Amino acid sequence: QKLYEAGHISYMRTDSTFLSNQALEEIEKTVKAKFGADHYKRQTYSSKSKNAQEAHEAIRPTHFNITAAGRNPQEEKLYQLIWQRAIASQMADAKVLKTKVTATAQDASIPAFATNGSRVLFEGWLKADPRARGEDVDLPKLAIGEKLDLADISHEGKETQPPSRYSEAGLVKELEKRGIGRPSTYASIIKTIQDRDYVAKENKSLRPTETGEVVSDFLSEHFDKYISDDFTAFMEDQLDSIAEGSKDYVKALKEFYDPFKKEVKSKNDIPKITDLGPAPQGTVCPECGNSMIIKLSRGGKFYSCSRFPDCQGALTLDGKKLEGPKELDEMCPKCGKSHLVEREGRFGKFVACGNYPKCKFIKKDETGGKGGPNDTGVECPMCKSGNMVQKRGRFGPFYGCSNYPDCKNIIKTKPTGNACPMCSALMMEGTKTIPERCSNKFCPMHNPHKLAKTEGKE
Repeated sequence: QKLYEAGHISYMRTDSTFLSNQALEEIEKTVKAKFGADHYKRQTYSSKSKNAQEAHEAIRPTHFNITAAGRNPQEEKLYQLIWQRAIASQMADAKVLKTKVTATAQDASIPAFATNGSRVLFEGWLKADPRARGEDVDLPKLAIGEKLDLADISHEGKETQPPSRYSEAGLVKELEKRGIGRPSTYASIIKTIQDRDYVAKENKSLRPTETGEVVSDFLSEHFDKYISDDFTAFMEDQLDSIAEGSKDYVKALKEFYDPFKKEVKSKNDIPKITDLGPAPQGTVCPECGNSMIIKLSRGGKFYSCSRFPDCQGALTLDGKKLEGPKELDEMCPKCGKSHLVEREGRFGKFVACGNYPKCKFIKKDETGGKGGPNDTGVECPMCKSGNMVQKRGRFGPFYGCSNYPDCKNIIKTKPTGNACPMCSALMMEGTKTIPERCSNKFCPMHNPHKLAKTEGKE
């Protein structure tokens, strides 16, 4: 997105393989100048998918004479990849000789050793994109009967490893393979499953969370038809037919929603899947002494009394007693039917109506509200009517809008009151060497050290 906004690449939410005549002429000049005329070959491609989004050109650099672009290393690498792939698409085929070499020892008691690899006879497009060759072993030119000198020999034991978890790139590749989603929706799909805590990112891998596993099991058991690849592909085809004008959208939606609503309604009486089995042996309820079970809430796993709701006893996984909602001597000002209660939420304690979810009143933090002792005096840039105030959550202090829950803007560190010169988000306090940095983690000013290195490099 940043490369596109800066004018370095064409529109990127497409899987089109079409290149304009202007682009083809530029590529021809670049290939002949950089790699030689023998490496150029005009190539045409067709989309693998019949539903390919071809309203735009293929993703390509806007100017092929620019070989490096981007404000940070990540953008630079991505631009280089786009440049290499676009250039390589109009180059001659590479000629690679696949080879298997078998070496036998003079001592007949020693088994033969073999290796598989290849030898490049003509680089072709590999000259522009050498990494595309992958981990193929580069073998020298050898003749049958040629004697080899032993340089080194070793052995290692290996065990079958489970398949590695999907990375974001691997998940996109799998979605493409199954025909699920479009280039314009891949980013939002990955963002949604992380925002809803269905997966957690560990290094580059996406690990399913307990919430994600419970949701997946529930959908697989009760809505298997609607999460199948076949149904998803069918719906994609229906939507494409509507876009083409060959199918009426009202009829298509009715065909889907009428049976779907009946299916959902038939599952209304299914209890919530929050029980994850019995707690470890010896774990007893602090209230009544009965056995406990593991339950899953929005805040994670905890131990709950097996007699719930008759007994409200609960423990954290490390054995500490969990206190339930504390009733206050104050009626709810919104519904007037229930007392207010103090609850423990993801961001610490808060006061709300005891008649939740029928009444969703939440009392604003009196100590941290606008004009209170924790008010920073910095206007919230999101709603423009509240101020950023200090609050305390599970992981320590943070700063949020005084208009919560109507405005949910939060930042980790105290705001300075200045606006970021690059993205206009709030600047917040930094360190001794960096007095302030941007609160927007996607902005280069969020990490000025990295930005300074990149600008120095440029």
